[in-house]
Amino acid sequence: MSTVTLTDVSHRYPATSTAAVDGVSFRVHDGEFLVLLGPAGSGKSTILRMIHGTERPSRGTIEIDGQDVTTVPPGDRDVTMAFENYALYPHMDVAENMGFALRLSGISEDEIDRRVSDAAARLGLGAVLRARHDDLDGLQRQKVALARALVRNPRVFVMDEPLANLAPAVHDTTRDQIRTLQQDLGITTLYATKSAEDAVAVADRIALLEKGRVVGVHSPEELSRRI
Repeated sequence: MSTVTLTDVSHRYPATSTAAVDGVSFRVHDGEFLVLLGPAGSGKSTILRMIHGTERPSRGTIEIDGQDVTTVPPGDRDVTMAFENYALYPHMDVAENMGFALRLSGISEDEIDRRVSDAAARLGLGAVLRARHDDLDGLQRQKVALARALVRNPRVFVMDEPLANLAPAVHDTTRDQIRTLQQDLGITTLYATKSAEDAVAVADRIALLEKGRVVGVHSPEELSRRI
């Protein structure tokens, strides 16, 4: 478990006239579920990508557990990111997808099997561990992507609109499973969404973003009274 601190962080993409993120500062507490809430273009995804290391700030610092990781490569941060895009490996079955990154890290097969089995049980994937991408429906693919991230037991977990492609009939159930998993595992988590309803359902705190800036940080109860 870890803390994440952003101090005066900004980011401007090449050939753009305005900053995607402009002077953002906040702290995520150890084991907290912080939601970044805002419309498209408000800077949510860019913030997550900077924490993950995929993007580098043009100004400011990012710290994890008090260590400045602003220029540290993604592979050395122990931050796992789940995208809206499932990005499963089509030539691998579910179990292989879930355990792939662990094998690259040199973790023993017994430990990989234990983590994969545990995550599959938590997310209801036990019956499809030998299925491949084309055999899965959208919900199952999303769950595999989440499980693949969770088995790594990262210091920090960042999730960019993970429910955007799910049908309404399964959206709420999957959202609630994500929150339950986060509470069980205690992983410090940042979660980006455009949905105030989703934010209120899962968050410990909610950071409101507009045009690349944090305009307020609220509890779910406070936000509920504002919407």
